[in-house]
Amino acid sequence: MAERPSRWARATAHSLLGRSYTLSRRYALVRMARRREPPTIVFSMGKTGSTAIARAVQEATGRPVFQVFRLEPTRLREAEQRYRARPRPAQTRAADGSRAVAFPGAHHLWEADHLLRHPPSPESPWTVITTVREPVAQAVSAYFHAARQSGALADAPSVEVLTDRFASEHWVREPARWFEREFSPAVGVDALAEPFDPSVGHGVVETPAVRLLVLRQEAFACAPSVLASFLGLAEPVAVLRRNDGATGRFAQIYRGFLAAARLPERLLNEAYDSGYAQHFYTNDEIAQFRRRWSADGPFGVL
Repeated sequence: MAERPSRWARATAHSLLGRSYTLSRRYALVRMARRREPPTIVFSMGKTGSTAIARAVQEATGRPVFQVFRLEPTRLREAEQRYRARPRPAQTRAADGSRAVAFPGAHHLWEADHLLRHPPSPESPWTVITTVREPVAQAVSAYFHAARQSGALADAPSVEVLTDRFASEHWVREPARWFEREFSPAVGVDALAEPFDPSVGHGVVETPAVRLLVLRQEAFACAPSVLASFLGLAEPVAVLRRNDGATGRFAQIYRGFLAAARLPERLLNEAYDSGYAQHFYTNDEIAQFRRRWSADGPFGVL
């Protein structure tokens, strides 16, 4: 008889968690704070293959993996405000259909909040993986992701209209800014100042508080062995494709843009003259990227 109130209380609590954003957030933060093992974090800008890496690492290690995109406090608060302002169901089914997920999409925000409260230190070090991608391809993919969410693709805009919007909203600036604005202050590592060999496509940085793997999306063919070595695993880490922008309701518009868009030279200069592009890619690679996005070169679906 004594267990009945406890079961009822647990059922009531779970029911409330499924409906209350504030309670769900607090519960998630308490659970994360109880973890004692040093965190493994996939901290990257969006549309760089980070979801595929995070899922692969979690499945290979059997341990929770934080996947976050921003750790700058003001921008994190703004992102949470935008999330709460958008109408959405409080719960959806998990990908495997096994359970309800409260406030889907908010967990990245709550994980980021937790990490800001528990920064890396020699006593509590972080294991961090960050993925990078050639800046124009990343910016285009991020632009279409945002356009799908906002409904901007609903009227099937032309390639010319999409190109004008993409240019006017300055999406190519974001990759160059991300490391300075989001990554370095939170992690304590200036990734653009650390040695990186573009011909290898990945690199490791170690400090007393952080162990960091930087991996180019273009080098994902070697990701299984690179991740296994970095994480100390005996077997390669299988990496499956996730969050593919070329699938889904607006896939045809996306593929049409990739096949036909030609971008102004000023945008290409802004992207490829940046310290970000120059650090992670060779001059030959950058020249190839320029031809791909300009009117002068062959073009195909990325």
